Amino acid sequence: MPKAMEKAHRTIRKHFDEIINSFIYGFSNGPIEGSNNKIKAIKRTAYGFRSFKNFRLRILISFKNSFYS
Repeated sequence: MPKAMEKAHRTIRKHFDEIINSFIYGFSNGPIEGSNNKIKAIKRTAYGFRSFKNFRLRILISFKNSFYS
């Protein structure tokens, strides 16, 4: 078996229970990762904010209509 396939096989065996659970329960951390990415984008543009309060308000405004409010 090629080396790459052996590595893939080991990885699947190592995380087999987690892989099966992902199919059974269907949970995903994708929405949270998207939120983290959005906050990081705000943070990159937040150099002009004078205080953490303004930064926090910008985050709250951007998530106004989401499940965080």
